[in-house]
Formats: sequence, C-alpha cells, structure tokens
Amino acid sequence: MVSIIQVLFDGVVFGSIVLLGAVGLSLLYGIGNFANFAHGELLAVSAYVTYLLFVTVGLPFLLAAAVTVGLTALLGVGIDRGILQIHRDSGSLTKLLVTVGVAFVLRSLIRIVWASEPRSYRLPLEQGTQVLEGGIPLGITTFRYDLFMTTDSLLVVGLGGACAGATHLFLTRTKMGVAMRATAANRSLSQVTGIDTDVVARIAWALSAGLAAIGGIALAVSSGLLYPRMGFDILLLVFAAVILGGIGSPYGAMVGAYVIAIAQEASVLVPGVGARYRLAVAFVILFVVLLVKPTGIAGGSWS
Repeated sequence: MVSIIQVLFDGVVFGSIVLLGAVGLSLLYGIGNFANFAHGELLAVSAYVTYLLFVTVGLPFLLAAAVTVGLTALLGVGIDRGILQIHRDSGSLTKLLVTVGVAFVLRSLIRIVWASEPRSYRLPLEQGTQVLEGGIPLGITTFRYDLFMTTDSLLVVGLGGACAGATHLFLTRTKMGVAMRATAANRSLSQVTGIDTDVVARIAWALSAGLAAIGGIALAVSSGLLYPRMGFDILLLVFAAVILGGIGSPYGAMVGAYVIAIAQEASVLVPGVGARYRLAVAFVILFVVLLVKPTGIAGGSWS
C-alpha cells in the first residue's frame, strides 16, 4: 500500500511550487482585474534563462537563479509598460487576449532558442533520506507510514513558505503593499486619494513575475526536466488554486495551492483512479468546494 504520509508530503512539495505561481497570478488579478494567461510562460522562460546562465554560461546555480528572478521581474514590468499600459482602462477580455498573445510569443521564443527537446540542469543526483519506514496491520491491509525526503524537496517547501511569508509582510508592513491592497479594493478611490495606480501595477507585475521565476526554477529542479510546455502544463493547476482560494485573493491562493496539489497527489490512494487521473481529481475537489462556497475559500479578500 502507498504511504499516506509520503503522498501528503509530495503534495506539500508540489503545492509549494503551485503556490509560487498562484500568489503572483492572484496579485495581478486583484490589481488589474484580468487573468494573465502569460503567467505560465513566465515560469518556463525563467527556467530556461537559468539553464542558459547555469549550464551554458557557467555561473553558480544560486547566482544564475538570482539573476533570472531579477530579469524575469524586469520582463514583467516591460510587458506591463510596453503592452498592457495602453489597455489599462480596457475590459478584462481585451487584457486576457493580449496576455494570450504574449504567452504564444514567449513560448515561440523558447522553441526558437532552445528547440523542443527536453533539457535538464544536470545537477548531481540526490540519494535522499528515509525518515520513516514501517507499517501498521489493519485487517486485510497495512497502513504504511514510510517517508522519503530529499534536500531539494525540503528546499522547495522552505522556499514556498518563505515567499508566502515575505509576500504577507510586504502587503501588510510596507507603504507600497498597503497601496496595492487599497488599489485592489477600489482603484478609483485609490486614485482620488493620491495613489499612483500605474506604479502599483508595475510593482505588482514585478512581484508576480519574480514569484513566477522562483516557481519555474523550483519546478525544473523538482521535476528534473525543462520543456517548452512546462509553464502551460502547470498553469491549469495554478488557475485552479486561484479560483479555489477566491479570485484575486493572494492568501486564498496560498491555501488553494496546497489543497489542489495534495488532492492531485492523493488520487493514487483512490481505488481505480490512479496517477492518470490526478488532474481530474484536483478539479473535482475544486468543483465540490465551489458548490459549497462559490466565492472560494477567501472570497477574494486580501486580509
């Protein structure tokens, strides 16, 4: 029997990656009231830029990752200033279609530069540690409580928690964070009170893209592979986490990320389901929660 503890831990690891994408996506929705379909491609681009700096150029991995986060944040600001600024007062559908176009452009650039073959960071393989091992007989079955961890998995969980905590402190303890919360609550009133909502939008793009970059690098390290569709493949789960948490709520997105990821990993415990239907199980959980609470876990609240 599969270890339930191992499944839950794997769900937390993957949930930490989904969280990094979901929080940034939720921030942008709260500020600009649109769904950024280019968000997944920002994850993919960041993973490939890190590959360029680490494998091709030869920078130390942590330095390559840090430079990538900064470059991706600048890319986010560039997309906002160069493309979306002129659509600031446009409808949500217009902005959505614009970001779909940006997504196709970014994915095409990845294919042009790196082709479609899967790549990897060529990091040393980890042996990991068997933290728990054993089982408890329960009638005709056995409850397994095995738990296997790697350093990478622990770092991903720690990174997700650290970024979530840093985002909370930014939103609650800084002047710009308070301005972002005010803009999300009422953009027109924020402008009247003297808040430069254009600057707020750019900071939101920088923060969102930076978190996406961290998520993309963590995904590439955790999975061991880079491929052009990697951002799009995880984008569905990121959107599911945002919707489950309450559209536009960063805190709801944090909770929704772990719920969706754990539900997906736990699908292997359901007889007759298996790993092939992990994505379907995650969305079934989404539908059930929304039937009970249509506004999501946090109802779009930033508090």
